[in-house]
Amino acid sequence: MSTAKHPLLPLVQELRVCPTRDTTLTEKSLRDAWDMFKADGWTPGAYPPFSVLTALVIHDEVAATLLTTEEHGQLIALGEQALTRYRERTQPTNQLGKLLAATLKENP
Repeated sequence: MSTAKHPLLPLVQELRVCPTRDTTLTEKSLRDAWDMFKADGWTPGAYPPFSVLTALVIHDEVAATLLTTEEHGQLIALGEQALTRYRERTQPTNQLGKLLAATLKENP
């Protein structure tokens, strides 16, 4: 591809190596972390790890009684915030791409 035919090619190449492009958190890395989380579990007769207990407090009504209603709400809010940030990182809105596309439409 020549630069004359594709004037945005140098910009695209520069954006691909941009240090702010974070690809460490992906669906695969999250699924791998989940698999490790499940595999670790906890030993019968021992206290559950706090990560397991936290997940159970979110998931199970009986375990949720370990927290006050306010504390439980805060934990749910943190989980929702983490989900929002996960979505933003794994499927970010491409404002620059939208701007470039709009500019190209206006100035063919």
